[in-house]
Amino acid sequence: MLLFQENQGFRKVRQKMGFIKTILILVIGCGGLFLSIQHLRRNIIDLRAKPKGSHTLEDQAFNYPLMFIWFGYLIVFFGGLIVNNLILH
Repeated sequence: MLLFQENQGFRKVRQKMGFIKTILILVIGCGGLFLSIQHLRRNIIDLRAKPKGSHTLEDQAFNYPLMFIWFGYLIVFFGGLIVNNLILH
């Protein structure tokens, strides 16, 4: 009987830790998503503010598409982190 009572206590602790872990992951996901969108927005504003003659072919071919791919990846990652934890927990 004593062994059964200890297991119930351990189960409650595990449930609380799972809830705390889920909340922590959701906060990290929301923060990462917010920061990714803010940095992408700031980079787009900086691109528009540059003079037209300062864009070289190398910048247009490599830096700009890779920037959008990278920020797109970050947005999908943090969005998936949020959705995954909302659905599974």
